[in-house]
Amino acid sequence: MGSKRAPIFVRKFLLSVQRRAVAARGAALACALLTAWPAGTLAQGTHHGATFPVGIRELEYIDPHEGGRHLTLSVFYPAAIRERPAPAFVMPFFTKLNLYKDAEPAFGGSKHPLVMFSHGRGSNGLYYAWFAEFLAAHGYIVAALNHYRANTYDSTIAYLANKLWQRPRDVGLSISFLLNNPFWGTSIDADRIGVAGHSQGGFTALWVGGASINPEKYLAFQRGWRNNQMVPQYLRNELPLDAAPALDVHDKRVKAVFAMAPGIVQAFGMDEAGLRQLTVPTYITVGAGDTQAPPKDNAEFAARHIAHAELYVIPGRVDHDIFVNECNEDGRNEFPQACIDAPGVDRGKIHALIGDAALKFYDASLNVPRGR
Repeated sequence: MGSKRAPIFVRKFLLSVQRRAVAARGAALACALLTAWPAGTLAQGTHHGATFPVGIRELEYIDPHEGGRHLTLSVFYPAAIRERPAPAFVMPFFTKLNLYKDAEPAFGGSKHPLVMFSHGRGSNGLYYAWFAEFLAAHGYIVAALNHYRANTYDSTIAYLANKLWQRPRDVGLSISFLLNNPFWGTSIDADRIGVAGHSQGGFTALWVGGASINPEKYLAFQRGWRNNQMVPQYLRNELPLDAAPALDVHDKRVKAVFAMAPGIVQAFGMDEAGLRQLTVPTYITVGAGDTQAPPKDNAEFAARHIAHAELYVIPGRVDHDIFVNECNEDGRNEFPQACIDAPGVDRGKIHALIGDAALKFYDASLNVPRGR
């Protein structure tokens, strides 16, 4: 979620989650679509042909730094649904997702491009399952991580608004974890890795992709929270004033960057010179009506100073949370600000447009081979 609304959404989410049993949808269609995975190429996508059903698995590991940091990943991947369908993976409040928990991967011995996803402030990777599902259905492996102490279920002000450098660090560590994993490492093409993110995650994507921060401006950002008297004193005492860890977070394994409504770019200390350090292909998109990360000072500013950036401003009254999953009736009732768009805005159509743009962007930027 975005940097302003997320805490309210998160609190209500944790208080209001209700488990609802639903039948697995689309199993017969998934079986019909299942085909052999050709060696050396990916299955054809919607602008090329058939798609795959999508599996999801949760992975976790411990980063030994700082006394041990517990990190979790939701990994989305092309799946094989055979005679007996895998159980559906269902999330309260969200709709139009078709995911199969721990389904058999449809890898067939070939390697697949990897996209890492960085969520918004105080959010989590599953809020963007639609994006991961879209890419995975077209042959990508997508790893949506929960940033350490900065996610829906486990957060503190020190990581939400001070130690922001841990975000790109989480991405890099998770890439290494996957590549070194006995199972996933054999299925990921280490030469075709991209990153995506929304809001603070969009900023993270730019950062890990090569953009840098101005240390003095980053310190000013840290001082702002250190001196914020609305934050209890004992918590402010835990906020460091140190830009050094934020200066070297570029991961050269990342070859393409897709940033959705990145914010707050300049306030975090990413200036013109820092943005010019980002040299890999970059796609930035934002709603024209974004009230949390206004395009002029964030997405447009970033695109103007990144050499190989493409910018798409979604026209109309499209706000910040357009990039979150579509919500069902319960979601719209519980979280109207996050789930209900302005009149005339069709979140589903925008997701289809952005998903297709992301697929074409990654295919071209990572030189992904596809069957014809």
